[in-house]
Amino acid sequence: MEQKNPHNYRTVGYSMILVSASLVVIALLYLAIGDDVLYSDRVSKEKQFEYKKFLEDMKLKQAEETSQIPQGKNLSVDLSEEMQVSNP
Repeated sequence: MEQKNPHNYRTVGYSMILVSASLVVIALLYLAIGDDVLYSDRVSKEKQFEYKKFLEDMKLKQAEETSQIPQGKNLSVDLSEEMQVSNP
């Protein structure tokens, strides 16, 4: 009585193709990024700088608007103000 071969060569072959494809993707990412191993760190710092600059511009715009409002009425909103929200 002969037993069936327990190996599933098709599944192993697909797995090897998947592993090789993922290695190719990693290699392409390495080539695209190059020597800049801190690429994501640099991008996040640039975005933080842009956001801080945006906040400063908004504060300047608010200061100009408040200087045009007659004295006694302060309708400005502080952008650095934190909101505390609680659910009852």
